Amino acid sequence: MLAYPNHLLLIEDNPFDADLFRRTMQFYHPEIAITHFSSYRAAYEHLQTLSPATTPYAGVVLDLHLRDGDGLDLLALIRARNLPLAVVILTGGGGDHMVISALKAGADDYVVKRDDYLDRIGAIVEQACQRFHSQQARRSQTIQVSFIALATTDSEATIQHLQRSAPHLHCTLIHGWRTFLHHLDHQRAVGDVILIDCAQPNLAMLDLVKELIQFRHLEQPVLVLAQPGNEEFPLQTLRLGAADYIIKSEGFRNHLAVAIENAYYRAQIHQQHYQLQLQAQALNAAANTIVITDRNGIIEWANPAFTTLTGYEVSEVIGHSTRILRSGKHDNEFYSALWNHILSGQPWRGRIINRRKDGSLYHEEMTITPVTDEHGEIRRFIAIKQDISDQVAQEQRRIILANIGTALRPAQLWVELTPILLDQVREVMQADSIALLRPQGATLAIDLAYNCLGHLASQPTILAALAERLAQSDGPTDVTDVVQSTTKIVVGVPLNAANRTIGALLITRATPLNSFEVDLLRDIAELAANALHRTDLFEQLRAANAELRAAYDETIEGWSRALDLRDRETEGHSRRVTELTVRIAARMGFSDEELLHVRRGALLHDIGKMGIPDAILLKPGPLDEQEWAIMRTHPTLAVELLRPIAFLAPALDIPWCHHEKWDGTGYPRGLRGEEIPLAARIFAVVDVYDALTSDRPYRAAWPRERALAYIREQAGHHFDPHVVDVFEQIITETDSNAIMK
Repeated sequence: MLAYPNHLLLIEDNPFDADLFRRTMQFYHPEIAITHFSSYRAAYEHLQTLSPATTPYAGVVLDLHLRDGDGLDLLALIRARNLPLAVVILTGGGGDHMVISALKAGADDYVVKRDDYLDRIGAIVEQACQRFHSQQARRSQTIQVSFIALATTDSEATIQHLQRSAPHLHCTLIHGWRTFLHHLDHQRAVGDVILIDCAQPNLAMLDLVKELIQFRHLEQPVLVLAQPGNEEFPLQTLRLGAADYIIKSEGFRNHLAVAIENAYYRAQIHQQHYQLQLQAQALNAAANTIVITDRNGIIEWANPAFTTLTGYEVSEVIGHSTRILRSGKHDNEFYSALWNHILSGQPWRGRIINRRKDGSLYHEEMTITPVTDEHGEIRRFIAIKQDISDQVAQEQRRIILANIGTALRPAQLWVELTPILLDQVREVMQADSIALLRPQGATLAIDLAYNCLGHLASQPTILAALAERLAQSDGPTDVTDVVQSTTKIVVGVPLNAANRTIGALLITRATPLNSFEVDLLRDIAELAANALHRTDLFEQLRAANAELRAAYDETIEGWSRALDLRDRETEGHSRRVTELTVRIAARMGFSDEELLHVRRGALLHDIGKMGIPDAILLKPGPLDEQEWAIMRTHPTLAVELLRPIAFLAPALDIPWCHHEKWDGTGYPRGLRGEEIPLAARIFAVVDVYDALTSDRPYRAAWPRERALAYIREQAGHHFDPHVVDVFEQIITETDSNAIMK
């Protein structure tokens, strides 16, 4: 946009008035240049030399009453040649009709030479030039015009004139109103402006305007061209909603482009105004709070949601700093960093704690966006705020519950869990005293208590009353009156899980619970009830597993005794080798769980002999080769017997591999060295030692020293040398005969 006209053309035949104008304008703006023509003819010839691209002036100040010609003709010439000049008319009289004619012919403003016109003329010329050149800049935008010809003969000439004088106006000629309505019905584009040219205004024209505006609600502005002498019809079109009308008097085409542009931009402004109204309504109806401040944080505007958020009426805070919302929860460094960020031109997004009018605190999520002017300077800030107090409370509850859950997780037993639970709840709820109660028939009993609540263990009446009160509650309940406390608030909360009462929590504190703490304690009670229920289930499961394991082990030991009874040569053998094998395995680092499987494997080491015929198993003399081949299948038979039993699968190493040898000469698979499971290597040593030191029908028991010598001799051949070393240590430490009894 033109900042100020720096060169004007003055057409004035009165030298005195011309000199006054020059002096006034140079006083108004010292750097302005003025080119003066004092006659119609000289001005006309000069204007003829100008073109739209070579016009050096920002505007022309034109006296209408020249001695040798009419100023309106010069105005018509300027507009006909499409010269980019703002035209301000000077007139000393002639009536309003002269001024109106000049304005309709394309003048941008006028000044009447009377009274104090020199005081006003500088501003009038400046504003006229700015308006005109602003409009010229807008002419770079194409405007589509639907030109509806109703029985006219000069419509094409009018369009040709517009193409020459205003090439940015693209006109589409449409013959007859039916054709235009057909375009509308088939949703064809109808342009930005509707121009109706009617040879003789009639009811058909009025019906068309009414149809377009009132029935079809056309958004495009409608202009009407009418013949002179028929002004009544165009006026009626205005009443129906037409944007403007033009009487087709002499020279009407010179200002037709301006009329079309004005109608178009008025419609644009109206649409923008409507959009602004919609936006204002949306901002006022928005659930989020929106605040506009100046550069210094002074509140200029806020929507109604501001009152809902802060408790302040908007009228109370206009003109005040946003500091009135500060809570004191953030230090100066926080606010300094925030201001430095937004003053650098960057939006700020984050969470902040503010204070309401009633003094209560709330959490909000806020976005502050800087608003700059055309020079990039920050003028205002727009803040969009959302109350997230509930969300923050939920996040805090989740964190607290997660921490309590993490603390409780390692505890598997009730006695392990309850001290941790009470410590956690007492800290979180800032309780002076806390107790856990467990159901005992129809009443409650103290399971664990800290500080003063422990005295309730000797108050069965109070405990029965607590049970009755808490049975009627599903959340935290004030039971101060039940406990008969006069100095502290007492709150009880039932612990329910799996459709049964697990117990109850009691806490004492100096102040009542707020709403956040009530919700938190309810959540903690649910977490605690589930955790305690889990320990109950764990203990029940552990007891059931212990009973089941005992039954398994008793069954295994029964099998082992049955084998001993069947094979009289080995009576008591299974018990002895099992005890010694377990002892050696423990020395070699086996875990308790592994020792359990070693024990079972050792007891069942000869379970495969159940598949060996009695004729072979109980034969009093030596076995032949065929009988030995059958006897050597008992490890494989053991695997086939035990493998389908899932809980015995980890115990298969000894029954399957206790006849393998370190040098690979054993059976059934010929394993070598560490290919043999360690449990089987341990058992092999113990099994042979027990056999050597026990009486057999075909030989007497060996002495301890002879048996140990044999074991040492077989180290590296039959036995694992390391296992032999550990075996010998244990035998040396303990009287082997005592071990074997």
